[in-house]
Amino acid sequence: MQRFLFLLGFALIFSNSASAQQTITGKIVDAETNEPLAAAHVIIKGTYKGTIANADGEYTLKVNSFPATIVVRFLGYESQEQQIDANHEGPLDFLMKEAFLELEEITVTGEDPAISIMKEVIRRKQIWREKLDTYQVDAYTRQQILKDTTIVSITESISEAYWDRKRGSREVLKSKRQTANIEGSDNFAGVSYLPNFYDDNLEIVEFDVVGVTHPNALKFYNFELVDFTKIDDNVVFEIKVTSKRKLQPLFEGTIYVLDLEYALISVRLKPNSVIVFPPPITEFNMYYEQQFSNFGGDYWLPVDFRMEGMIEIGVPGLRFPPIGFSQISKLSDYEVNTELPDSLYENYDWITVDSATIGKSDSLFVSSIDVVPLSAKEEYAYQTVRCNTSLEQEFRPKGFLVRFMDLDEEMEDGTGNCTEEEIKADTTISNRTGTNRVRKEPSAFSKFADHLSVQARYNRVDAVFAGVTHEDHFADRRVRTTTKLGYSVGYGEGSLDGLNYGLDVSWWPLAKTRRLALQAGFHGKTDTRYQSDLYGMVMTSGMPLFGYDDYFDYYRRDGAYVGARFRPRRLWRNTFSLLYRLEEHSSIDYKTSYDIAANSNSQRLNPPVNDGTLSSFEIKLERGEGKEALGVIGADNISLSIEQSLTAMGSDWDFTRFKMDIFQRFNTFYKRRFIPNSLDFRVNAGTYLGDLPVQRNGTLDAAFGYFTPFGGFKSKRYVPYEGASYIAINAEHNFRSVPLEALGWRGAAKSGLSIITFGGIGRTWLSGNQREFFNANIGYLPSNANDWHSEVGISLSNIFSLFRIDLAYRIDEPGLYPGIAFARLF
Repeated sequence: MQRFLFLLGFALIFSNSASAQQTITGKIVDAETNEPLAAAHVIIKGTYKGTIANADGEYTLKVNSFPATIVVRFLGYESQEQQIDANHEGPLDFLMKEAFLELEEITVTGEDPAISIMKEVIRRKQIWREKLDTYQVDAYTRQQILKDTTIVSITESISEAYWDRKRGSREVLKSKRQTANIEGSDNFAGVSYLPNFYDDNLEIVEFDVVGVTHPNALKFYNFELVDFTKIDDNVVFEIKVTSKRKLQPLFEGTIYVLDLEYALISVRLKPNSVIVFPPPITEFNMYYEQQFSNFGGDYWLPVDFRMEGMIEIGVPGLRFPPIGFSQISKLSDYEVNTELPDSLYENYDWITVDSATIGKSDSLFVSSIDVVPLSAKEEYAYQTVRCNTSLEQEFRPKGFLVRFMDLDEEMEDGTGNCTEEEIKADTTISNRTGTNRVRKEPSAFSKFADHLSVQARYNRVDAVFAGVTHEDHFADRRVRTTTKLGYSVGYGEGSLDGLNYGLDVSWWPLAKTRRLALQAGFHGKTDTRYQSDLYGMVMTSGMPLFGYDDYFDYYRRDGAYVGARFRPRRLWRNTFSLLYRLEEHSSIDYKTSYDIAANSNSQRLNPPVNDGTLSSFEIKLERGEGKEALGVIGADNISLSIEQSLTAMGSDWDFTRFKMDIFQRFNTFYKRRFIPNSLDFRVNAGTYLGDLPVQRNGTLDAAFGYFTPFGGFKSKRYVPYEGASYIAINAEHNFRSVPLEALGWRGAAKSGLSIITFGGIGRTWLSGNQREFFNANIGYLPSNANDWHSEVGISLSNIFSLFRIDLAYRIDEPGLYPGIAFARLF
């Protein structure tokens, strides 16, 4: 849970200097009020080297050569400079005086003056940006996580940042430090992913946002001149920025433009109302500030980045305390249009580590790099935040669902990131209820029970099935065993026929990569006669238990298997597997119509299968994830398989079976949003050569009564279509909240509600031998689509962030079919 909070929050918001001969310190305040001027810009005149003041107005600056002139600039004040030499001692303070601007009253008629100002800003930017090819800069970043106004963690980093107009940003970490409750591996402080508000396009919390100086900015923004201020003898225009487009992620706030130069010198912006998130994120507020300087040259470069904000996470029954964020970054000592090492761009990692410096504890924080001084509040946090003050404890959720959460062990024992020495120094630590206890080594039985799980299901053949599964790892987790034992009280009828058992052993011989796995096992179990790629027997248990038609037909499968799985280095998302199985297949002549609601529904007979021995090889390619989520998230999954059975191998059947199951997503409209409009589809198909037994048929999935998840036909109820050959295409387009926003509901995006349209078409075919078999043994054919099943519909999703309502219309046999499913959250 700690890692979830830490990573979620930061996913949403976000040197070569010579040794200094002297460190200059001081404070920058208003000359009249003595109030500190946070983020005042301090530079060494005639260089790209500088820093900014902290929240208390304090700064530190390392000076390499003397004499040097120190200049302080702050918007709305007269700049000040002081010259120092090598003999300078004591603090170098600056008392800043307001710059008063006297202008005659201006009457605006026609076009707002801000329009012409911004046109010139954009024109000049395009000129000097064309000449800016690369730069490298020393960077310092400090991030805080806050609970209310209390700092609960601090992370800092010193780095070298690089920018190439064609190849993008890179960053090399030189040193980092953090409060005791954060591990170094969880310190993500850096600048390479931070926005530069002079860019045409900016990525803000996964939204692609048009910048205020984009060549087409006037099509996206309203600019209004609201005031004037001054810096030195130069007029500065204060311009209000608002969104011109209702459905476009944009910025709102204030920008400051320097007269004559027509350059941005400061911005204070926040995301507009379009940049919101669906549940479980219930509140998101962020403010961004940035200053720019040309350092007396041609290029206007960022000198800092500041951010403050808050995020709230929760769902009904589970709510976390508000998580506050604060960040300050400074950039100094630019080298412009310098040649960057090609090695920086040999991989796709934004951030890499300089192993020669990163391991030296705090080395650069106390030597050659300027940092923004810690405020008194931050100094106190470093002294008081302990290793066992975990983020889980600080942001422990509340609500009735907490009791069902599997909280991390470190929250349970309170050790957090403490070392063994720190734990020994405090053997009694607070647990989650606030009482003290001593850590105890778990017993052998509790270790065994930790790996034990209970299995249960119900259907018309097993009746009640109960079992246990034990899974464990050995040999440094290179060997995994899974043991299963259970009993079906239905067709077992007191004998051992209903015994279900199994043992699987997997071994990863390549310990470092784990790209190759070997497996073997044996089993005896009830299995489904036709194979669904969407549902399992546990999930379908509720239908017969409450008197509805059973989803599957069943048979008995006893046998053994050996196989291997391999994941290539360059195709790491792809898994190739080879499996040989030798099994005995037998029919189950049993069914019960019992249900707990005492309905009068009589379950259908359980049809026989083609009894015999199966000896086959199966080759499979799998890639991706998400198909198991039943439409809750977008899936990207491909599964292709070929199974070959030959009588020459001891099998009773000669056949080749082909299967394909593809889930895919394409972003369609409003791609600049965090979650764009998207098209999801599923293609499910299979066919065969030879004599296919009925128990190797495929499935076109249907709805569980009124439960209608994505991937199956919503207007086909209770029993799926089966066939030796089959094909189906199911698709849905998620318009998110855009239609509701277009109707004028400004809070639609925050509500999470989505409008979805869907459709599907499919058909199955039984082989001639299978038709004869079913007619001869049960006198009817199982559910199969003799013609094309087709449907369309519309959904309202994310109701209470939990479910969606579907309304399907069947085209080939007209009719309306309402349904309900899990909400599509992402």
